[in-house]
Parts: sequence; C-alpha cells; structure tokens
Amino acid sequence: MLSQIKQINISNLKKYLSNKNIAILLFVIYFFVGMAVYSDYGISADEPIERFSSLINYSHVMERLLISSDNHYANDISRNTPYLMEWHDRYYGVTLQMITVFFEHLRGFQMSNRDIFLLRHAFTFINYFIAAVFFYLILRRRFGDTLIPIMGALFFILYPRFFGESFFNIKDILFFSWCVIASYFTLRWLEDDKKESFIFPAAITLAVATNTRILGISILMLACGFAILQGAIVTIKGADPALKHNIKKSFHLILITFASYVVITPFLWENPLKNTIDTFFHFLRFPNWNLTHFYMGEMITREVPWHYIPVWMGITIPLLYIVMFLIGFFTIIYIGLKKRVANFYDLFFFVMFTCILLGFILLGINMYEGWRHVYMIFLPFLYVAVYGLYKVYKLFEKARKITKGGFIGVVSAYMLYLLIWIVVNHPYQYVYFNIIGRQFAERNFTLDYWYVSATDLAKHALNDSDEPFVRIAGGHRFMYLLTEEEYDRVVFTEANVADFYLRGSRLHYEWRIRETPPGFVEEKVIEVNGMRIATLFARELPFSINLDSDIWDKIVRINSSVSHNFHYLSDRSPHTRWNTGRPQQLGDYLMFEFGEATHFNYIYLDQGRMSYDFPRDLAIYTSMDGHTWENAPIQASASERHFVFESEEFYFIKLITTGYSEYNWWSIININFGHATME
Repeated sequence: MLSQIKQINISNLKKYLSNKNIAILLFVIYFFVGMAVYSDYGISADEPIERFSSLINYSHVMERLLISSDNHYANDISRNTPYLMEWHDRYYGVTLQMITVFFEHLRGFQMSNRDIFLLRHAFTFINYFIAAVFFYLILRRRFGDTLIPIMGALFFILYPRFFGESFFNIKDILFFSWCVIASYFTLRWLEDDKKESFIFPAAITLAVATNTRILGISILMLACGFAILQGAIVTIKGADPALKHNIKKSFHLILITFASYVVITPFLWENPLKNTIDTFFHFLRFPNWNLTHFYMGEMITREVPWHYIPVWMGITIPLLYIVMFLIGFFTIIYIGLKKRVANFYDLFFFVMFTCILLGFILLGINMYEGWRHVYMIFLPFLYVAVYGLYKVYKLFEKARKITKGGFIGVVSAYMLYLLIWIVVNHPYQYVYFNIIGRQFAERNFTLDYWYVSATDLAKHALNDSDEPFVRIAGGHRFMYLLTEEEYDRVVFTEANVADFYLRGSRLHYEWRIRETPPGFVEEKVIEVNGMRIATLFARELPFSINLDSDIWDKIVRINSSVSHNFHYLSDRSPHTRWNTGRPQQLGDYLMFEFGEATHFNYIYLDQGRMSYDFPRDLAIYTSMDGHTWENAPIQASASERHFVFESEEFYFIKLITTGYSEYNWWSIININFGHATME
C-alpha cells in the first residue's frame, strides 16, 4: 500500500514538473520580475526623439481627429508637430511605438513625462517578453518537449545586455523582438508544403519587423529563397512539381508583406515603392549622424572596420554562449558536408547568421555605438548556440549518467552566475562585458554610450542637497524620469555655476580625463565590474561657513540703482526674486545700511532657477559713513553665488557689477550673510 502511494505521488510530481509546466513557471516569474523593475532604469539618448517621431506619425494618421478634438492638448499635438514628409527621421518606422501614443491619447495627452517614458519602458519589456516565448516555441518545435528549449529560454532571458536594454532600447530591442516573432511564423509558413495557413501572421509580423528596421526584409528574402530552393530540389528529384507552387507561394507572401508594410508605415503612403527604396539606402549610410565613437582605443567614424561586429559580439556575449555557438556552427557545416542534409530550422538560422554578418561587412553598412544596429544577428547566433548545447548534451547522454549530469550542472552553474551578475549589477546590466572583454573594455570601448546612468546620478544629487534648487551640469535628459517635485528643484546649467556636475562615458572616457573638474570633488561613482561608467561631482567650497541669522534685524535701509523690490531678498520664498528688470549694465548696484557697526565676510546670492543671472564681475565695497567707500577684495568665490571678501567693521556694504551682460538680468531669490573661514 505504501509503495503504491509513493508511486502515485512520484507520478503526480513528474506530471506537475513536466518541461511544459517548468517553462510556464519560468515565463511567469520572468514577467513579474520585469514588471517589478522596469521603472528602475534611466532614459537613453534616443528615447525623447523616438517619442517625438511617434507623435509626428500619430498626428499624421489621426490629424482630423486631433484637430476636431475638444481637448486642447490633442489640438496642440496636431498643430505643433512637423509634417511627416519633411521630418528628418521619417525613414524610421514607429508603428509599434504609436501604440504607446494611443495610450497617451486615451489619457487626453495629459500624462507626465515620467509616466510617458515609464509606459514606454514597460511596453518595450513586454515585447521582449513575448519574443522570449516565441523563441522558446521555435526551440520546442525543433528539439521537442525536452530540457533544451528551457535552457534556450534561459539563454535568452539571462543575457545581461539584452536584459537591461529590454527596458529602454525602444528601437533595437523592439526590432530584435519582432524578428524573433516573425521568424517563428515564417518557419511555420515554410513547414506548410501545400497550404498557406500561416501566410497572414507571417506577413504581418514581417511587416512590423521591417517597419521597425528595414533590415527585417532580409527574413522575408531568406524565407522565399528557402521555399524556392525546397521546391527546386523536390522538382529535380521528380517527386512533385513543387517549384512552381513554391514560387507562387513566395509571391503571395511578398505581396501580402509589402501591402501590410505600406499600410502600417505612413511615410510610404504617398509613394510606396520609391520611399521604400529611399528607406533602404538611408539605412545603409545613416546620413544624419556624423559623430565619432570609441572602438579599440580610438575615436572612429560610423564607417566601421570589417571586424567591428565580430569583436563587439566576442567581448559582450557570455563565453558559454560563444563556445556553444562555435560547436553548433561547425557541427552544422560538418553534417551538411558529410550527409548533404540538415534540419531546415538549423540551416535557416545558419544561413541567416552568415548572410547578416557578411552583408554588413561586404556592404560596409555604417554603424555606431556598440553593435545595436545588428542586434537581429543575435537571434540566429542564439539558436545556433542552443543547437550546439543540444549536440553536446546528446554526446554526454550516450556516455555515463554522471557525465551527463556533470554537463547539466556546469551549464546550470553558469546560468546561476549570470543571474547573480544581473542582480548584483542592477540596473546597469546593459554594460555587460564577458570575462575577457571586461579586462580592457574601459580603456578601449564605449560603455554607457547612451548615458542611461545619468538619471541615478541626478536623483542622488537631489537627495544629497537640502537647497530648494539644485544646479546640475553635464546633461539634462534625465529630467524626463524625474517626479514633479524633483523636476521643480532642478536647474540645468553649466559647470561654472553648478552645484553638481555629471560625467558619463559616451563621448568623454574616464581614463582620458581622470582629473576632477576645478572646484568639484567626486560625490558618487557608478561602476560595473570595476569599470567606471558615470561619475557625479559635487561643488566643494574652499571655505567653511557660519551664517548670521540675526543680520536682517540690523539692516535699516536697502537701496539699488535698478529695482526696489527688496522684500523678495529675505522672504525665503523660492518663487519670488529681486532683479534688475533688464540685462545687466556696468555699475548696477545693491546697497545695505546697518543700524550698528557690523563685520561679516561672506555673502551668498541665490539665483534660484535663473542660474545665468549672476552678477557680472562683482565688486564689493564697504563704508562707515555711506560716502567714502573702500574696496573689499574678493578672496574666494564659487559658482558665482558664494563670495568671501576682506573686510573691517562697516555700516554700509555695496555689491556692484563692473561688467555687463547682453542677455541676462541680475536676479536674487534670497541673500544670506555670514562668516567664512578659508580652508
């Protein structure tokens, strides 16, 4: 009886722990993890422009609805966005991203910037998650209901770079994701020898992938090439006149794909064929981008050397993946040469990888900042790597069980290592380099080229400062992910008047400019595997300060040559200010008279948000009678707001500009006095 109960329990356990159920559990966990962390990531350089392109395309499609809307926000979208056909990024399809604009429309276009971009982060992840499911389905059709598809799904999910970028790279990750989805349906279409039951999902997903990047058309070309080749082989053998059927079948797929592509791409509506060709050649050369980027220790142009893609992939993909890929790649070649036959899934992805790599090299396609323009190649790479894993697994399966178990243990341990790496380096997984690449990446390759980490530095600066306004130099894109309260405190300015200075690694590499900016000290460093990807510097005052809280009780009169709104100087409000009311001129002054002789040597002029409204060439004078003035030389100053000067006792003090500004007023939110000691 006991043995029967044990057998039933074991049977039920095996049923619940089937490969299918394990895969479902894996994806459920992955989805909830992604939805829990998508708000942890900063914003990339391309996201604001991608969102603007989405608005332009959406406005082009929905123009009449927006113009006639009672919502003035919707009206503004239509009136203030450029005409699509004149927009310089009109070649870049944003059909998928327009879905997020539709959600903005449902909210009356009144979402905050933070909510808009967090929505787009979640949307990007969801697309990548769906792609992970379809990659698993591809592997399941090839390798059956075994452990291999689950391991392949883990390869997909735990690749650190894509894990990180799947939350903010709304261009390249979306394209990669839909290449995966389109490949699944295209393979199903190829499997149907006689029927075309998958032609519409294949065509539509191919159109979406091609809309995202024109390179998606290569999957269509590859699929049709395979179909025609299959038909030719069958026809030559005399078994069936399949060539004619497959040519017709391919023509149908091309026709429906192109029609779908035109329908979902507003830029093509005026001249579908010409604009499609223009898009293709625009992709080859990227004419709007003329910057340089960092590769192998040198600043290079977008015309990259032939080894660019192999090198980038070789240093940023986990070594286990690379080893399994090499085994799979050469195994496919060996089987093809020896047996002259191969599984068409294996051959499909083998040819896809080879054609993409050789195509980029031979056509000299321009690239910049990593290998993100060719992320599509990671799909066939990953498939071939899983195939290599499968062949090694089968090899050990024929050996002793302990050998097979040891191999599974090694692979599982490596997957656990990647998982731990992802957790430890959250949310900077997008700067992953493998154990070889990280030895020299900091000094030779671009790191956080999109400066995504700047958001975390800016938030640290805001949390570190007690000031009502925090002046930050070195970037401003992070503002899109700030809360309203945080945004109200930020002043974007230049280093000479900033409280904090951000330095990233997109165009300025830390190993070349290790020196600290004058007047600043390192406040926070973001590192990944010891590689510095971003640094926050804080203003360091060369003196200690003791403010005099009673000084305003001693002031009996204030005078100025320009404005008499003196109550704003001491009302402690961050929203009111004294100002000249015009651009500064030589001799503008602000004077204070005290009821008793006083002695302080420090003045703090808070310009609030008007960070450039500082006094030009400020001079300080003191007097005992208000008639005879003595210069009080400025000993030290910082950020055009802190001034330490030499002084004796005085009844009067005058602040006077000895320079002028063509544009900027002289503004003061509040003024403080005190004593400073030089350090």
